[in-house]
Amino acid sequence: MTKQTFWSKLKSLFSGHSKAAFEPTEKEGVWYWKNPETGTTLVGLTEFAYQDIGNITFIDFPISENQIEVDDDLVELEGDKAVENLKSPVTGEVINRNQALVDDPSRIPDQSQRDNWLMEVKEA
Repeated sequence: MTKQTFWSKLKSLFSGHSKAAFEPTEKEGVWYWKNPETGTTLVGLTEFAYQDIGNITFIDFPISENQIEVDDDLVELEGDKAVENLKSPVTGEVINRNQALVDDPSRIPDQSQRDNWLMEVKEA
């Protein structure tokens, strides 16, 4: 019988443990996904909505409060095909907004959907 080294034992402990599977729920142009590692919910723009709006040139969060409810205005997006106001699919405390995406919305088509989150919410 072969003796297992310390490193192979350590590796076997972590094998099969990767980041939580990203399988968001979609609702009216917005996806949302609860991260089991943090307990917070990421909210972002669906690929379908991006195709409808076109290349996004401007992103604005109409709410300045840190509380959001289902169907509140989540974000205003201006693109070369349309201007859209998307609604929130969740209720909770806004923990973070993706300022990097607001500063440079041209990054959206070059990033994965998971990286194109708009808001991080701690659901109520």
